[in-house]
Amino acid sequence: MPIETLDPKNSILFLGSGFSAGASNIADEKLPAGESLLNRLAEALEEDPNEHDLKSIADAFSHRFDMSLYEILYNTFTVSSLLSYQREILSLPWARIYTTNYDDMVSSVKGGTFPIFTFEDVKPRPLPQSFAVYLHGSIRKATEEDAEKQLILNSRSYDMITRDHPTWFYEFQRDRRTFDACYFMGFSLGDHHITGLMTAGETSARRTYFITRNPPKQQLVDRVPPYGKIVPIGFDGFSNIAKTLPSSPKPANLQSLESFKFLQRGIDAKPLVDPTPVEIINLVTFGNFNPSRFFNTTRDDSYVSRRAKSLESALTLLQTNKTVLIHSRLGNGKTIFTSILARDASEEGYKCYLWRRAGRRLAQDLEVIRAERRALIIFDDYDAAVDHIERVSAGVPDAKFVVTVRSGQQDVRQHEVLSKLPEPMKRVNLDLFADDDKKQLRKILDHAGARREGFDDAINNAREVREIVTQLYDHAQIREKIRGSIEKASSALVQILALASLIKWAGVELDDSDLQELADCDIYAELKKSGGLGTDFLTEADDRVEMRSALLSEYLLQRILPPKQVLDACYTITTTSTRRRSDRVHRALAGVLMKDAALKRFLKYQAGVDQLLDKHYTRLSKDKAVNDEPLFWLQYAIFMKRTGEISKARMFLNTGYDRARNISGFKTFQLDTQALSIYLLEAIVSTSPTVEGLEELLASVDLVTDMIADQSHRQYAIDVIGEIPAFIEARLPVLDNGEKVTLVFHLNRTSETLKGLPVEDKAYSGSELVRVKLDEAIAKLVEGKP
Repeated sequence: MPIETLDPKNSILFLGSGFSAGASNIADEKLPAGESLLNRLAEALEEDPNEHDLKSIADAFSHRFDMSLYEILYNTFTVSSLLSYQREILSLPWARIYTTNYDDMVSSVKGGTFPIFTFEDVKPRPLPQSFAVYLHGSIRKATEEDAEKQLILNSRSYDMITRDHPTWFYEFQRDRRTFDACYFMGFSLGDHHITGLMTAGETSARRTYFITRNPPKQQLVDRVPPYGKIVPIGFDGFSNIAKTLPSSPKPANLQSLESFKFLQRGIDAKPLVDPTPVEIINLVTFGNFNPSRFFNTTRDDSYVSRRAKSLESALTLLQTNKTVLIHSRLGNGKTIFTSILARDASEEGYKCYLWRRAGRRLAQDLEVIRAERRALIIFDDYDAAVDHIERVSAGVPDAKFVVTVRSGQQDVRQHEVLSKLPEPMKRVNLDLFADDDKKQLRKILDHAGARREGFDDAINNAREVREIVTQLYDHAQIREKIRGSIEKASSALVQILALASLIKWAGVELDDSDLQELADCDIYAELKKSGGLGTDFLTEADDRVEMRSALLSEYLLQRILPPKQVLDACYTITTTSTRRRSDRVHRALAGVLMKDAALKRFLKYQAGVDQLLDKHYTRLSKDKAVNDEPLFWLQYAIFMKRTGEISKARMFLNTGYDRARNISGFKTFQLDTQALSIYLLEAIVSTSPTVEGLEELLASVDLVTDMIADQSHRQYAIDVIGEIPAFIEARLPVLDNGEKVTLVFHLNRTSETLKGLPVEDKAYSGSELVRVKLDEAIAKLVEGKP
């Protein structure tokens, strides 16, 4: 008996049509399923069912005015009586009920106030504690006018869920990772398309059960193993064991936590030994940092550079602050630093926990952590922190937090940082690499044999860790190891690597189901086929497959993968994520991979970059979802501006504003800053004897000046204000006195706004340098001389 515990409050029930078999409807008939429904509808029309599928037979009803498809469906799927085990199973307090059925069995048992959603419903925030989702639609929500729209009557409906209505499908996939178990009831697997619903990583599969009759059909026995375990006890048998099985136990100790990994020296039972040269080379080559190895080294300086000054600063700040935000550019060692910090903090009395995911027993994990006291909880994923830190902080009120974030993300999401992360909060910047750290790293790399010509100069001249690692990629042995691995990989695995590299570089985390959809293949099967090759680059944990290193990802994109493959992968992700822009992570991912600057960076070492990008943007514009996205037209305008097509840049910018007006609540600040940049450039390159559109330009200056007060928009505003002096220099000779006076008035306001920023913000944003140059330009206007 594989089911040893049962906790419906932390579990998912997934119902297929077989579960409803035996129940009766208001027409005093048994509920149909699959082909039975097709036969019933065909019989009503006096058609041959062999000549139809569900969609075509539903379409046939639209041409008949003498009968109602809705009436037939309503009478067919409105339940009048249930079998006892159906009622007993549905009466259990399930956290989630998902179903591909149309009938109203859930509502008839749970009552009219129980929340139900269908495939096209917007996912509410916050979600109810428990609810049901009708992935194919519910008869309770259908009407005479829209029955065909509210119910997915299609033989390939499982495909339609993932392709056309993915919101709740992906919620289901996330729930499988979050909750204690998932119980499938009433599926035959006769339709191969349904496997898309069931595909999951090994962790989820171990917690997935298919409740079947005894004996189960052989077809089911043959097909289920990759997706879960067969429990051949029947629905009545399940109803019986539900009355006696105990709930899942609370974690026995800190090592048993699911949502967190407990970090301390001697993290596991392995002997304390120093890392081998191969482990060091794999760390710098593939980003294969092993926390267990780090916590089991005998010497602090044998595996990674200790970052002593940054470490001391972080530990000091933790004494008086709730949160320490660790920020740096891509590839400067944030993940490794969190392990260094955790080890030293443990020796100062903290109990350190690394966030993994929202596990199935998060509340119980938090209870255990709260009892231990002096908790230091580390989020090495900014988006995960934004999503979960409030719940964790409420569960462990005395906890301190460490959160990592890329500097670029911090710049544009300041408001979110300040509103979501517990205060008081201070920052530690890892970008600068101290001389003592360089000395230690040189010793580690030298011991591992990772030397190349100019090795000492590369380290001495480097200001950041990423500069050193990038130099090491030019080490002949390391470079050939990476290139050779890619050449041996299958085309499917290389496609997975291209997609995963872009996702890692963008700084977001996607579920394995997202990567699986993008790659259009079974990523786990491809990893298994590759042997150890795939695991050199990719890590697989907690049902998430991702690149080990953001810096390695950038190297593959720039130096190893062909530009066509990189841009094809960008296209796939951008179009897919744009269609799911209501999801914050997908919106951020699409936004990053649309950027002209990002695309240019990927093709940094390729010839004919602008021609490649011109074709790429043209291709993207043909996708309807992307064409409707204002930020796509913003980036297309930036590309045109950079390549000297100023008139097209303005045209595409105006298209962006037009698209923005069609999206309720869309904030145009990125368009507004770029508008000022384009207006300034138009004026600079103009040969007109007057400055045309000065009134529009001044209104744009005022709008951008107002953005300085908002930390999330500030850096964009300051950067474009820095372009104003070049405009003054170029067009001063053709400005009349009235125009000069007006410009001085508006620009003085901008200067005063910059001057009023707090000292810390001035230093971080570089606003003082911009203000000084702006004041010099204002002085030229006053003097009337260039």
